[in-house]
Amino acid sequence: MFSPRKADAHTNGATTMEAERAFPAPATAAFNAPSQAISVSTRSREANYSIINEWLKMKGDLESEGDILVKGKVLGNIKCNLLIIDVDALVEGGITADEVVIRGKTKGVINATKVRLEKTAHVDSEICHNVFSAEEGARIKGALHYKDNPLADVAKVPDSEKN
Repeated sequence: MFSPRKADAHTNGATTMEAERAFPAPATAAFNAPSQAISVSTRSREANYSIINEWLKMKGDLESEGDILVKGKVLGNIKCNLLIIDVDALVEGGITADEVVIRGKTKGVINATKVRLEKTAHVDSEICHNVFSAEEGARIKGALHYKDNPLADVAKVPDSEKN
């Protein structure tokens, strides 16, 4: 009497859903999938991200107006909108971002409006933040400093450094 329910094509497991939350689909996907049209229009970041994969070790500073997902190693400063440091990743250097999610290891000064440490995080950093959260199990060695606008001090460049 009842036919079996067809599997939803959009449920591919937790890893796909996690990736979708971290980095939204491009705006063109909204027109191909009506169920996503509403959620894409409310997102402020649409596919403006870069990935440093697990086989890559970068030396030097990175700067992006979009988002960065680090799965490998970065030895240098990072400036971006959203930075996600994955479980086996390492960032040694200063971090300046609107939002930082740490699942891996960091060493250096972090200036961010929002900082979230997940349970696998190993942080050896001074963290200047407006909003901070840490899951049980996250390891922190360093200092936490609340600031109303942690990015304001970083944005100021002394006149001696300007060309």
